[in-house]
Amino acid sequence: MKKYSNSISERLTGRHKFSFVWCGDIKGLSILDVGSSFGWFEKFAVEAGAKKVVGIEPEGESFYKAQKEVPKAVFKRGTALKIPEKDSSYDLVVMFDVIEHIPVGTEDQALKEIYRVLKKGGSFIMSTDYDLWISKIMDPAWYFGHRHYSQQRLEKLFRKAGFRVEQVERRGGFFEIIGTILLYIFKWIFRSEVPFKSFINRQKDSEYLDKNDGLVTIFVRSSKQ
Repeated sequence: MKKYSNSISERLTGRHKFSFVWCGDIKGLSILDVGSSFGWFEKFAVEAGAKKVVGIEPEGESFYKAQKEVPKAVFKRGTALKIPEKDSSYDLVVMFDVIEHIPVGTEDQALKEIYRVLKKGGSFIMSTDYDLWISKIMDPAWYFGHRHYSQQRLEKLFRKAGFRVEQVERRGGFFEIIGTILLYIFKWIFRSEVPFKSFINRQKDSEYLDKNDGLVTIFVRSSKQ
């Protein structure tokens, strides 16, 4: 079996690709990625012509890997609860699959920090796990406290922080669920890539890029008025 790799080329799936699409034209924008992980979004943003690309991530293996893989982006140590940037600094802030990992009850603080660093008229785009019974019971991490969010709860959090919610979509289906379960098994037990990964990824691409009203991931686009 092929050894597991955390390189950007190996880890990109439909969820990441739809995240790019969801951002639209970013050429010339200053962009902050809250929770940059291994730098997949930064690579896309740099190649798409963004003027300034900054990712923040707590220090760790992903932080250093991202610096190496995407040298044209800037990576800083930080968290969603304490963003090391000045007020009104960015045209676009993104936060993909992060809010479910911050301490319980700190969502308000994180969104207020993002609101602070975003320019007036700027956009904030995020994604997280959708609160649907099937997506929860099929998520191994849910049994250990991993959080899922409903559209109603997210819209309430966004409005409380001052954002105007502009669009909400749900993506991902059966193959995203099965792919995640297999990833946990093969990454942590066998330290290898998932068998038939190319086939599974093609199905996941279709679930994210071609179909709305999904089961797994909820995307929110908002703006600072």
